[in-house]
Amino acid sequence: MAVSTLKPPKSVKIDFKPSAKQYELWKLLQPDYCPCCGGGIEQVLVGYDVNHNPQFRPQCVKCGNTNLPQLILGGGSAGGGKSFVGSVWLISSCIRFENIRAVVARKTLKSLKESTWNTIKSILKDWGLKEDRNYKINNLEGTLTFWNDSVIIMKEMADIPSDPNFERFGSSEYTIALVDECSEISQRAIEVLFSRLRWRTHETFKTSRMLMTTNPTTNWVRSRFVQDENGDRVTCREGEAYVPFSVYDNPNIAFRQTYEAALNKIRDQATKERLLYGNWDFVESNDMAIYNRFDGGKHLITALKEQVYNPAKPLITVWDFNVAPQMSVLSAQIDYDNKKLYILEEILGKPENKENNTPAMTRKVKNKLYRDKQIGGVDVTGDPSGLQRSTVNEDGINNYTVIVDILGSGVLRPKLKLLKKQPPQVTRCDFVNEVFDGYNGWEILIDIRCRKLTEDLIYQLKNNDGTKSKHKVTDPKTGIKYEKYGHLSDCLDYLLCYYLRDSWHKFKSGNSGTDTVLTTAMIQEGFSY
Repeated sequence: MAVSTLKPPKSVKIDFKPSAKQYELWKLLQPDYCPCCGGGIEQVLVGYDVNHNPQFRPQCVKCGNTNLPQLILGGGSAGGGKSFVGSVWLISSCIRFENIRAVVARKTLKSLKESTWNTIKSILKDWGLKEDRNYKINNLEGTLTFWNDSVIIMKEMADIPSDPNFERFGSSEYTIALVDECSEISQRAIEVLFSRLRWRTHETFKTSRMLMTTNPTTNWVRSRFVQDENGDRVTCREGEAYVPFSVYDNPNIAFRQTYEAALNKIRDQATKERLLYGNWDFVESNDMAIYNRFDGGKHLITALKEQVYNPAKPLITVWDFNVAPQMSVLSAQIDYDNKKLYILEEILGKPENKENNTPAMTRKVKNKLYRDKQIGGVDVTGDPSGLQRSTVNEDGINNYTVIVDILGSGVLRPKLKLLKKQPPQVTRCDFVNEVFDGYNGWEILIDIRCRKLTEDLIYQLKNNDGTKSKHKVTDPKTGIKYEKYGHLSDCLDYLLCYYLRDSWHKFKSGNSGTDTVLTTAMIQEGFSY
């Protein structure tokens, strides 16, 4: 049946009663609408580029607001009604405006057809619209066309090695977009699709509008919209917004009760926290990881530093000198009486801040320790190879010489404490796993804000020979290859092997008795004080 034979419905029964959270999201999606005051939107001349082309910026005609959300995230627990709002938005927009192009996307067409596409068809049925009378579905092309020539288009957004820049989108032009489960999709894919939202935008929405939905995740979505690396709330960029959801924001009481009961039966607490409560601080488990005894629910503690840090006691700083993706330092304190090891903080020297070199990183650490009023002294330990190689320019100066010199002989009183050589990788990783399991009565507690260390513990895989998989990735901006995981976990290895040396020696020797006494032979084997 041709589109021209489609006819508008005599009436449309729209039964949409959003919850408060759904309505908050709904307002951000409305065309020609300022969410602050309800005023319309106009494009205002703000200047000229280097080629003297005029530059415009959207602004509310009523209150002058320029922070008009265009890239919007609805994130949180499963079953909160995020995708339903997005589906209603696409359909109602297509009914409201003629000849617009709305995209509904997911990583694969298969997953899209099994989820959001079914929701869209269900809503059309509930509103009394008839297929082949008011709209037509072309399953081959993946389109749903309305009587007024507006269309909803299915898109697959998986990364394909042969098309890294998403040239398959070509010069396509769309009006609005809904991207479901955006955590499965790369940030690059999202930005390319967003750049294609330009079809009849000025006549309808006035600004490009894309809605993304997802359950809590640990990738780029969290760091861009929800939490920074310290777990602090992100202030979204201008033109971007985040609306959090939980299952309790679904207005369908019967659905909510049934779904909540199902989620409550999930045994894994991290998964339950993520899907039921929309907790972004969840930690995944990975049985294939080399640190497979790490348990986020057990070893990660919220605000640990505030609870246990004592500036009057010695602070251990553990250094890793790789410069990409960053230079890394762990800070820790140890309660030997109660056999508790506290990982208080991770300090990162990032290339973009020119901190991924030993002098700059040491100055950053020094300033931080002064702010923390650290008076109990500072131990400097880490990768023993830092004695030989250097990330500074001066010849004959190694990393640890630089660190001790910059930290100075004042209140910090730095002391260099190093293993003479790197502990065997397979044995030390096995030892760390045993300590995670409570070996010799020890307990490891890690501040939940140590995000990079947590990623290492979850995602660092194991080679067939038991060593760490040092898989390299390429930075798309610089072209530099680097090991994505392992820098902070190496720091943890050195920390445990040196400061829990009695337990480390007992583990290596297979001694199941009480703690051994440090001997001359042990010192000669690799310990330096």
